[in-house]
Amino acid sequence: MPLGPSAVGVVAFSTIKLLGYSAAGLYLNRKEGLSTPNPFAFGAARAVLGIAVGTAYGFGLSRLDITNTEFAFYPGLIPIRLLEWLLVLWLFYRETPAYHDRKFGYAVRGIGWSYLLDVPAIVAAFVIPGGFWIC
Repeated sequence: MPLGPSAVGVVAFSTIKLLGYSAAGLYLNRKEGLSTPNPFAFGAARAVLGIAVGTAYGFGLSRLDITNTEFAFYPGLIPIRLLEWLLVLWLFYRETPAYHDRKFGYAVRGIGWSYLLDVPAIVAAFVIPGGFWIC
């Protein structure tokens, strides 16, 4: 995976992640019967955290002497994404009555959603000139 993304590739990747994570925030609000928090703020927080951590993780992994970095990269994201989802859920939903009972279920579904969003985000990042470390 290229480490020098083009600005357009970064924007395409980030936009897909932002919209997808905002949709997750909307889903959570509807599931819990809430009007707040703002789904876009939730999506922005999750996207920024994921891009920052994903970039650092990808850079760190590239420094290791691993022949097939891609094969190590994706499975290694599972615990990272779990922590990211738990953090963002805590930041936005910790006051929700059912939060403590449902947080791990939401986080596990969030991990799946993150991987699903990777497909269009990576395609967009590589169809548009450049590339980008995924989060």
